[in-house]
Amino acid sequence: MRWEFQKIVLVLAGITLCQVYAQEPGKDDFSLVTTDRLEDAGSWPTKGEPARNLFVGNEKCKECHQTIAAAQETTPMFHAGVRAGESDVLRKHEQLSYQDDSFQYSLSHKPEGETFSVTGGESVPGSETRDGAAAMWAFGTGQFGQTYILEKDGAYIESRLSYYTNLNALDVTAGQSARIPEGVEKALGNRLDDATARRCFSCHTTAPVTSGVFEAEKATPGIQCEACHGPGVRHVAAMQAQRYEQGTAAILNPAHLSPVDSVDFCGACHRTWADVALMMPADMGNSSVRFQPYRLEESRCWGKNGDARITCIACHNPHQPLVTELSTYDGKCLACHSAKPDPERRVMAKTTCKVGTSKCVSCHMPKYEARQTHAQFTDHYIRVVRTVRQSSWVPYGSAPFSEMQAFAGLSEPAGCARSRRSIWPGARRIGPRCR
Repeated sequence: MRWEFQKIVLVLAGITLCQVYAQEPGKDDFSLVTTDRLEDAGSWPTKGEPARNLFVGNEKCKECHQTIAAAQETTPMFHAGVRAGESDVLRKHEQLSYQDDSFQYSLSHKPEGETFSVTGGESVPGSETRDGAAAMWAFGTGQFGQTYILEKDGAYIESRLSYYTNLNALDVTAGQSARIPEGVEKALGNRLDDATARRCFSCHTTAPVTSGVFEAEKATPGIQCEACHGPGVRHVAAMQAQRYEQGTAAILNPAHLSPVDSVDFCGACHRTWADVALMMPADMGNSSVRFQPYRLEESRCWGKNGDARITCIACHNPHQPLVTELSTYDGKCLACHSAKPDPERRVMAKTTCKVGTSKCVSCHMPKYEARQTHAQFTDHYIRVVRTVRQSSWVPYGSAPFSEMQAFAGLSEPAGCARSRRSIWPGARRIGPRCR
């Protein structure tokens, strides 16, 4: 009887802890694939478990967090996804056209709606010569480009063509094949299965999935407060009742995460190290420059278990627009790589730059154009960049070196032949990596 009573007490205590700390995820000191993160307890971006009535919306957040919430609305994340009719790109271009060897494409913006249409394909026996679909969503801010989510026969389609700012025109969407499609239906783009659609919408809108149910039409455009901090109704109620400790525990603050968890948190949409290493092709060429968490954790200064001084949020404030002035980041680099010793610093780097002390990232984190994107991305693999003549190291798995000519400056840091990984099938642990 006494043991039964103790079991009841333990169960009740567990329930209470789960309720109070429901937003707190577990802690890991190694990168996990995002699908594993979503299976763990606690809040995590793109998870989609909370009910829709638990979300309060940005306007409610502004009542207490006016400055932060208003600033966040100026960020690219806030504008990561909009309904197609609200797209500034389409408003400026009422008609966008593209033609390849078999098809003519048109993306039109009209008062009655946005339409992506394809004509041609007569050379394909038995095929239709015209097809079209409503453009429902525009993903991407337009800073580099914008991709369109079409809806046809109850299914979502990633448009075969995207708008690229540097071209001021349409071209094949990054990640889709440049080969001529077989028929007009396939020329519309890639039909998204349910899992893929959930991931896409969850990284460009807020609350497209609630209670495990995908309802894109109910999504809030862009990445808003609750996309990262979790639903706020319990937080708001507790704070209004002056139960401050309970209110703080009812909302997730990513600033309290460990270094690895913090970078994996951003990697829920920007791809974690494990997502790229385990789930993506080894021959992806220079495309992985787009996946900043992966490239960052390849850096020697990341260490074995991560370093809080170089996490994503250590350099980038998610509530502010991206800072593009390169010298702004010098303080982060010189905090470790400085010739002047500082006893208050936890760990100092053994090496300092012999070339300069300003605009460090211009040399050590150069920009490269990822294929198919028509845009340059900062490579977050922090290193001493060497020329091809000094090394033939290929930083993307088994890709032939001929594919890496655009990465002429990349090489492995001295003393490390190549990044080696031991991956156990079915296991969550990944390592060791060459450091």
